[in-house]
Amino acid sequence: MSSKPTLGKATSSKKRKVGGSSTEDPSQPKLDMFLYHKPILPKKDNLMEIDSVPTTSNVHLGTFHKPASKLLFTITNTIPKRSNELSDTEFEKSWEKQKACIQAVFSTNHHKNFNYLTTSKLCEGCCHFGKSKKLYEALVKEIEQHVLEIQKNLTPVNRDLLIRLNSSWNTYCHQLTVIRTVFMALDRTYILPNTKFQSIIELGKNIFSKTIMDVEEFRNVAVAEVLQLIKLDRDAKAVDIKLIHDILQIMIELSYYSTDFENRFLTSTNNYYKEEANHHINTLPVPDYIQHASMRLQQESNERIKNYLDSRTKRGLTHAVTNQLIYKKASKIIEKGFNYILDNNLIEPLKIFYELLGQSEEMGLLRTAFAEYIKKQGAALIKDPKADPSMIPSLLKFKKKIDRIMDYCFHRDESLMNVSKESFEYFINTRGNKPAEMLAKYIDAKLKISKQRATASEVDLVVLDSALALFRYIQTKDTFEVYYKRFLAKRLLLDRSISAETEKHVLEVLKLECGHEFTKNFENMFKDMQVSNDLAVAFKDYQKHQQRMPMNVKVIAQAFWPTFPVSKIKLPPKMQASQRLYEEFYTSRFNGRKLNWQNSLSSLAIIAHYPKGNKEIILSLLQAVILLLFNDARKKSYTFTEIQSATGLDNKDLISLLASLSSTTYPLIKKTQKEATSITPQDSFRYNLEFESPTTRIRIPAAVFEQTTDEHKEVEEKVQVNRKHQLEAAIVRIMKSKKTLGHSALINELFAQLTYPVDANDIKKRIESLIERDYMTRDANDNSLYVYLS
Repeated sequence: MSSKPTLGKATSSKKRKVGGSSTEDPSQPKLDMFLYHKPILPKKDNLMEIDSVPTTSNVHLGTFHKPASKLLFTITNTIPKRSNELSDTEFEKSWEKQKACIQAVFSTNHHKNFNYLTTSKLCEGCCHFGKSKKLYEALVKEIEQHVLEIQKNLTPVNRDLLIRLNSSWNTYCHQLTVIRTVFMALDRTYILPNTKFQSIIELGKNIFSKTIMDVEEFRNVAVAEVLQLIKLDRDAKAVDIKLIHDILQIMIELSYYSTDFENRFLTSTNNYYKEEANHHINTLPVPDYIQHASMRLQQESNERIKNYLDSRTKRGLTHAVTNQLIYKKASKIIEKGFNYILDNNLIEPLKIFYELLGQSEEMGLLRTAFAEYIKKQGAALIKDPKADPSMIPSLLKFKKKIDRIMDYCFHRDESLMNVSKESFEYFINTRGNKPAEMLAKYIDAKLKISKQRATASEVDLVVLDSALALFRYIQTKDTFEVYYKRFLAKRLLLDRSISAETEKHVLEVLKLECGHEFTKNFENMFKDMQVSNDLAVAFKDYQKHQQRMPMNVKVIAQAFWPTFPVSKIKLPPKMQASQRLYEEFYTSRFNGRKLNWQNSLSSLAIIAHYPKGNKEIILSLLQAVILLLFNDARKKSYTFTEIQSATGLDNKDLISLLASLSSTTYPLIKKTQKEATSITPQDSFRYNLEFESPTTRIRIPAAVFEQTTDEHKEVEEKVQVNRKHQLEAAIVRIMKSKKTLGHSALINELFAQLTYPVDANDIKKRIESLIERDYMTRDANDNSLYVYLS
């Protein structure tokens, strides 16, 4: 079979290009189809017929003829080549139109009617055809020329300079915005990549800065005018706040604020408030001066910063105001009015003063003044012996006042809390053992049943805890222990304790402060009470057939309890018989032990019959023995001597007991001589049948026995003995650990360890005593050196 006929092909296989680019001409496929056309076979009637290939001799090409030679196609770009850069003549023609537009913008009267779009297209053309730099230079020159005109309008420099400067700047900035919009192509294609400026606006502001604001004379006048307006504002005069804000924003934007304005502003601020402080500190009361200083600080740090100053100025401004009004006047404020503020509880000015001082060095002046005030006021509360009964309530009131100042004014500042603690410790120990004694009495009054307080729910634990807080400041805690033990014993033995829970609460506080050793005797006293209760239950079952008075005996161990003087009193026969029966019971359980009855610490309840109703009267045993004498209906009255003979009491105790039974509050008996007020051995007494009370159950207050000199002496001697033992124990303990120690070092160690005030002479006596008893000795070569003897 012959091959298929082929058409002639062009010698060049290149495809036609468009405009010299590599993009294929869209008509190329049609041309290829024309050049490489395949013959179209006739349509077959039978789809199963095999195609046959016609021979070359039978090929029919229609109207196409095979060319005599190869075809050649040439594609030529017919568009004429254009120039890549504008000629100078063309640029000048374009610039004239653009310049007219710029001048129209700078002219406040004609720029609104100008065609900005045409100027923008001209700018794009200049930038596209190589005239960006030349256009930039021309634009800079035009802006500079306009700024020079602005400079002329700002002269002469007089009082309305700031108004003209602000107006010119605002107008100029608006004009720069319009120019940048028109010359956006120059802004993007040349200024941003080829200059130090980010835009035409920044360029224009730079020109304004160099031309106008760089002039030192102009700048100084502008700053001086701003400072004058600020002074008027401080003087509460009417000023244009917005004008000050706008001028300072110009300085901030052109970088003159920190270099030219801020330093001069802070200097003027210091001068202004220095003069004001010198005037007001001598004319205003200190509380008002502090309030004024706070108001000024708020004005400067808040209002002026918000209205027109840069926020970065706040720190320096705040320091300048505080330094002149507070720091430099701190000593004057404290000297003139600190005590007045505290005396009158003016806590707001004090709080402001503390907060304004902050962490400055002048805070030390406040600490010193606060310490001196506490010491002085506290010492005045405890130094007068006549005011001893009110010592603790006065101290608690004073402590509450100081605590409120610490919480509200000083925000519990740690350094000031230490000052308060040290000051209380100082003054409260200037009266020796007296504060400890009075504190023990005060707590006793709160813990025992009284007419005003009969239940535990009526105990104010807050007041009780406040009183115990004073205990922490007392160095003579051993004295407090002796007195508190005596009062606790009376509360427990006379059944006058308000509640066991409250008592234990106090013990827990004392244990927390001083440790278990301090409270172990107190705890054993409560254990004795529990043992006594168990014995009372057993006594009820002992020889039930024998008659006895109902009684609850409290058996205590003398080792844990304080000693009390034994009152010699003649008991009624029935009471004596009951006591003997209990002694038999106790001896049967504890062979070899002996009971000593403390009748002065006993109490009982009796039923009294009155025409207006029966009363249950609770009173001490000594009071009851006297009152029971009046059960003899045959005898209408008793003389003092008869009562004394029947009871065996001495004059002083009997007078106190009769006074308690014939008081105006509970007149169970009355004196026959109405004209006399005080009780004397010449008085007579009768039973008061007219006695009445709104309550059925009455508790008669215990007789107030004057604490004799001997009792005070006994307490003091006990304290001194205890201290002697503690001091010797401390010396031995220190020497045992150190083995060898100098005299001065030993003294220092003792002062550090002992909790009560100790005299150097007492230490010397105890050292000599220990040397004599061979606990320690002096070094053979150095007499001031001690050696422990094991």
